[in-house]
Amino acid sequence: MLKFYGIGIALLGLVLAIDGQMGIRDARCDNLLDGTGNVMANGKACREFLLCWNYYIYGPLPCAGDTLFNSTSGNCDATQCSDDRQGPLDGCAFTGALPEDCSRFVTCANGLEWQYQCGKGTYYSNRLLVCVSPLEYPEIPAIQGCAYFPL
Repeated sequence: MLKFYGIGIALLGLVLAIDGQMGIRDARCDNLLDGTGNVMANGKACREFLLCWNYYIYGPLPCAGDTLFNSTSGNCDATQCSDDRQGPLDGCAFTGALPEDCSRFVTCANGLEWQYQCGKGTYYSNRLLVCVSPLEYPEIPAIQGCAYFPL
């Protein structure tokens, strides 16, 4: 019984953390039905979007593969970016694979740059926004102009 009680408390804490700390009340959600849907992430060149849930905003979240965010449909189903607000990426100077090492990359959230390391034997694709295998995408270092040193 004590084991299940501990699990319940842990799950409740997780729900409270997600509900209470990750989302921020945002006026961009006010025009959506029940304050729920997706909105454009400014300065992301349509590669990312923000999720509104009960008038709270979460993200930015990436679109998968080659898709781009479509502000008309509210989904990642566009092939061309219609966002003319593609300025600095949320106050960050740089995002994507590092020129000196394709296996490391930088993302931007709320004006802060976050650096990550891809898994062993992979490197980051600026186009797909994920770490990929050199066997599937051998051209990426040359296209992105970055060096690759396998771990």
